[in-house]
Amino acid sequence: MCAFMAVLAAQSAPAADSVSITTSFDAKYANAVLHQVSRVYSGGFGAAEANQVNQGINALKADQSRSWRFTVQYKGRTEALEIRAAMDDLGSVDLDFSASAAAAPEVRAAVDRYLNSRGR
Repeated sequence: MCAFMAVLAAQSAPAADSVSITTSFDAKYANAVLHQVSRVYSGGFGAAEANQVNQGINALKADQSRSWRFTVQYKGRTEALEIRAAMDDLGSVDLDFSASAAAAPEVRAAVDRYLNSRGR
């Protein structure tokens, strides 16, 4: 059973100017979603890092969460990317990407592009 819910909400971290992109779906799609997001960045979060996060997600048990932080390159600028994952008891994962305000629309589009292509 796949659930899809997307919310784009600004975080209130004044120094970071970051935006939270939150989504929830069947954990089996995590690897593909992470690889779509990795294409947004020119460095710091590529295929190897997406695989690392996916392995961490696969190791989560129900009601567990974990986060990862990366220093990424987005359009020539060094920025932070934080990914938080929480597994529920039905095999769905809640993913929260905290990205710069500049990168957030592309991260959102990358997530939506994959999930919408799957009819989720």
